[in-house]
Amino acid sequence: MTRYYHTTDAADAILRDGFRDGEGTYGFATYTLSGVFLADDPVDINEGAVGDQVLAIDLAVPIDDYELVADGNTSREWCVPAELINSQGIVTLLTEDEVDELAQRRFNRWVRLLDEGEPQ
Repeated sequence: MTRYYHTTDAADAILRDGFRDGEGTYGFATYTLSGVFLADDPVDINEGAVGDQVLAIDLAVPIDDYELVADGNTSREWCVPAELINSQGIVTLLTEDEVDELAQRRFNRWVRLLDEGEPQ
C-alpha cells in the first residue's frame, strides 16, 4: 500500500461523496488534465494547491502511468482518475499535527539534500 496526499478545501464533501475529476493545466500551456491531483507529500498554495485540509489516500494499485513530470517539481505528483481512487483508495483526513509533522520531515529532507550537495 502506498500513501499519497491531496490538499483541498472540500474534505467533508470528498469523504462523504468521493472524489470528482477536476481539470487543470498543471503548467502545461496547451494541455488540460482531468483527474485528481495527488502528491507524495502534502502540497500547499505555493505549489498550486487550494485549501488547507489534507487527505491521505492509501492505494494498493500502481499509478505510475498517471505521474506528472515537470521541471522544478519538489515532489512527485500524479493526476489520477477519481473513479480509481474512489474504488481502490482508503481516504482519511489528516489532523493539523499530522500535516505539520509531514511538513517538518519534508523540510528536514531538503536540508539534508542541501548539506550533501545534492541537486534539487
